[in-house]
Order: sequence, then structure tokens, then C-alpha cells
Amino acid sequence: MGTLKSKIESLLFISGDPLSIKKISKILKEPETKIKKELELLTEEYKDRGIVILLKNDKVQMVSNPENSDLVEKFVHSQLSEDLTPAALETLAVVAYKEPISREDIDKIRGVNSVFSLRALLMRGLVEKTQKDDVEYYKTSLDFLKKLGISKVSELPEYEELSKTNPQVNNDGE
Repeated sequence: MGTLKSKIESLLFISGDPLSIKKISKILKEPETKIKKELELLTEEYKDRGIVILLKNDKVQMVSNPENSDLVEKFVHSQLSEDLTPAALETLAVVAYKEPISREDIDKIRGVNSVFSLRALLMRGLVEKTQKDDVEYYKTSLDFLKKLGISKVSELPEYEELSKTNPQVNNDGE
């Protein structure tokens, strides 16, 4: 398997959200001091790239380089004005029929990482995050319901059949 630095890099890339050094240490079963040392090396390696490593208050995240913020902003605006991608539509359907649902469960159902699709849906206001027992869940938003002209997700086609495999969904889909 890869080096410690490679493993940390993979976790940061796949996460999409800030990770605590403590969590990285726990996942990789390595001391926090060793994780911090590797993060320092990664931060230095990435300092002049399009992706940088940010470390703040014992949390670390891989983000686009702030020097490219104008370019990133143009891209985000263009994405918001375009139609949803098939991947985003698939992710939205999974959230709508299985809400509330964790990102890990969305990924299991789709068989691929859903970070970017979820981010697009969050930016458009079609899904929202909720937290329960330190786990982040996704559910549809009021804007989603308004855009479809329905008052609750249980009004979606074949809702009863498609949603019943998720015990977390309550009867009114809220």
C-alpha cells in the first residue's frame, strides 16, 4: 500500500470536507505527530499548485488555490447556469427517495464518489445538510419541493416502493 503521505493525500482528496488531524490519525492508525509532519511536507509540495492544503485549528482540507479564485468563481457561475449533470440528477434522486441519507450511503448506492454532485446540489439549494449523532445527512430542500410543485417528497412517483428500503425516512419524507 502507499506511503503515509500518499494515504493522507487520498483522504484529503476524497473527503471534500475538512478533516481533523485526530480523525486522520485514527483512520490511518498513526500518531498525530507523524500525521502533522507529513501534512507539513504535503503543504509545502502543494504551495504553488492549483490545489493547496489548508491547515487551521487542527483541521486540514484540500482546496483550490486562492490565487485562482476568479477562475473558480467563473466556473462555479457557469455550472449554476447549466443543467444538472446526469451524475447530479442521479444523486438528487437517491437523496429524494432515501432521505435523510449519509454521503457514504449515497456513494454505496451509486457506486461512485458523490462529493462533487452533492456540492453542486447544495450550491443550487436543492439539497441541504443535517446532522444527527455526529453524522452528516443530506435531504431535499424546500426549493426542491417548490421546483417540482409538490408539498412533500412522498408525492414523488413510486415513492412508497422506492423509499421503503431506507428505515430513516419517515412517512411524510421530512
